[in-house]
Amino acid sequence: MEMISASKYGRFVALAFLVLTITFVSTGAYVYALNPPYDPPYPFPPTFPVNNFDFTITASSTLIRIQPSQTGSLVIWINLYCPNSTTTIRCDSTVFGQVSLQFSGCPSGSFCDLDKQFVLLPPLSQGASNFVIYSFGTSGSTVTPITVTGTDQFGRVRSVTFGVVVCYC
Repeated sequence: MEMISASKYGRFVALAFLVLTITFVSTGAYVYALNPPYDPPYPFPPTFPVNNFDFTITASSTLIRIQPSQTGSLVIWINLYCPNSTTTIRCDSTVFGQVSLQFSGCPSGSFCDLDKQFVLLPPLSQGASNFVIYSFGTSGSTVTPITVTGTDQFGRVRSVTFGVVVCYC
């Protein structure tokens, strides 16, 4: 049995390392060429901020009319969208929108609540929270404006205002 000298062993290890390196680099370049991270017409992958989503907040109704000692409700809708989706920048589909909700303006003598104060939204999707009001008695027949404000994880603030009237109407 023939012994392999140290110099032959060193050349063999160096050649094996070179072959493996070339294989890994060429395989990675080939896979990247077949599956680029962005579709054409981008000459280079565009850079865009992770917070490329925006949101809108709307109410299902503009006025809740309830009688004294009754309950009324409406739905607050939060819709995520990408403002640049029709131009050159694509939305980051890994970002989930987080919108915190709070309200102000509940009529006196009433109890108001949102069933969700925090809404987590998948990209290009929507979520909702129910606004419920219960009147303990009459507060007159004037309309009380209520504002629901949403704040996302990037500090953007959107709001919607609707009215509540407690009356025999």
